[in-house]
Amino acid sequence: MFQYLSKIDNFGAQFKPRITQSEHEHKSIIGGVFTLLVYGVCLAYFIFVLQQWQTGQILPKILIESDVAAFSKFKMPNDLIAISYIRYEDSQIDPFQQQGNILMPIMAIMENNKPISYQSILNNNEISDYGTNLVEMEQMELVKNMHNDKTQENNKVYLLLITTCKEQYLKYNQTCASEYEITNFLRTGLIPIEITVTLQQFSTIDQELYEVEKRLQFLLQDDLTLKADLSFQNTKSVVDDHPIFSNQKPFIYFSDFTVLTQTISYNLSKSIIQDDVFIQISFQIDPIEVLQQITYVKIGEMLADVGSIANLLLTVSWFIQQFNKEELENKMIDQIISIYYPQFKQITKIKNFIGRTVEFRHDKAKINQKEFQQWYKKVRQNAIIKLSVVNQIHEISRLYFILRSQANFQSMIRFQDYGIQIPNKLFEKQKDEINNELPSNDFKIEDYDLESYQIVTNNLCDEDLNILSYRIKNQDK
Repeated sequence: MFQYLSKIDNFGAQFKPRITQSEHEHKSIIGGVFTLLVYGVCLAYFIFVLQQWQTGQILPKILIESDVAAFSKFKMPNDLIAISYIRYEDSQIDPFQQQGNILMPIMAIMENNKPISYQSILNNNEISDYGTNLVEMEQMELVKNMHNDKTQENNKVYLLLITTCKEQYLKYNQTCASEYEITNFLRTGLIPIEITVTLQQFSTIDQELYEVEKRLQFLLQDDLTLKADLSFQNTKSVVDDHPIFSNQKPFIYFSDFTVLTQTISYNLSKSIIQDDVFIQISFQIDPIEVLQQITYVKIGEMLADVGSIANLLLTVSWFIQQFNKEELENKMIDQIISIYYPQFKQITKIKNFIGRTVEFRHDKAKINQKEFQQWYKKVRQNAIIKLSVVNQIHEISRLYFILRSQANFQSMIRFQDYGIQIPNKLFEKQKDEINNELPSNDFKIEDYDLESYQIVTNNLCDEDLNILSYRIKNQDK
């Protein structure tokens, strides 16, 4: 069973012969500089991306969908809608003032298209940008029930009606202007009215809602009623800001609205409050809601982004690998030439910036460059053949045949396990006992076991192990 476990090991190690005594693979200064450059750029880019990620400067992925909601309910915040009169001169009368009021804003609640309540929203809490009274609507709770589902709340719409001052809707310490003042004001021409709607948007940097204002301007006319329908777009944003796992947080808000306007006669407007209405604005929920999925960058995506930059830079590594490959081959060829021509170790190569040899130099003799180049080219071709595995096996086989021609089979088989004796001082046994374990020189070939038998001779020592090993001298080429 254990042998099958070893076969499925994905972490097996391969034997990698050394190029020299200290090198498993050839590495160059250019390759080292390029490696530092690649990893330095990747590290700098990673720090840059990490800083942007921590400060929220990396834009999240946003998926926007639209859906039709058969039922929706939204409780609008206070001060969402404000009405004011646009005054161009300080001498002009403010029709929304509480004392001597000319135009009165009335809020009506419609449930299933039937009015259920009326109330004046005339107040004096704020001053508009035009120096006139800013009338703010109170909190509204809008309900959209498209299919009149009896299990849900009834459809609820709010109306803003602007009419002349009505005493029955006056609050404490409020008075109406005289009929003469109201008539003179309406005869001044077109009366500009501004409605400010405060909406909300989601900030992807701060991950919170912030307010934005949209302003609408209407012109009030004495003989017509302007009707406007404001349909608020309900937006649901689901934010996933966890750096590793999923962590969804919902935000529901009004992000925008659409406006449909038309003019109607007084007769139709009187059917609502039994009086003349100059402006009638309805507020309702748009049945089409927006679903927004906001997903911030995960750590895995950020690392993948950095990895893509690293892969792009590493494409240049092919040229560095080719450079190292050529430099390694030249190094091996020169070492092989030095084995056959020991004087070549005293030759120094002068190379240009791309690594090409342009000159050969000797410390004690002047070299004929042209003749030496031709000789080196010829010897180099022969040395390249030495690097071939087939050539190495071929030369070893020739050596065997030469030795075989000088000795019989019995003599050759003796060298199968010919080796160096381990020093006796390394054993605790007596010398005589160790010598008795050594094989006798007189043996028959049929008694020889290649797998278990060893021939040890006293004529060899530890120095014989490396007597023919290749030695490298520290000399720059």
